[in-house]
Amino acid sequence: MSIRCNQNELLYLSMYAKSEQRKTQIVLGLLKGLVGTICVFAVLTACFYHNELYVDGNLTVGFPWIFYWEGSGYSLDLNEQVGYQEFEPLKLIGNIFFAATLYLLILWIYRFFSGKLKK
Repeated sequence: MSIRCNQNELLYLSMYAKSEQRKTQIVLGLLKGLVGTICVFAVLTACFYHNELYVDGNLTVGFPWIFYWEGSGYSLDLNEQVGYQEFEPLKLIGNIFFAATLYLLILWIYRFFSGKLKK
């Protein structure tokens, strides 16, 4: 027993399968880009994390823009210990865009040199 289908059905099936494959490739590409961006953001944030609170300094997080900082110190005017804390979401978004751009640049350089090494 065999299954028969005409040429139009075969064409439809092949086009549908290719579009599903393209959709899968797009999703995988976006997922790789998202994971790469998060990794670059995490590495940059970890590298430029400064914690100097133990010496009445500042805690700063962010590169190239500092999006979170807190600190404490002694105020002579109030004659007491004073602390502060600030978070700027726009600078955080800018850092994420910077990390995405850096990831794409690293990926482009890697593909450029890996293509030259294969030749």
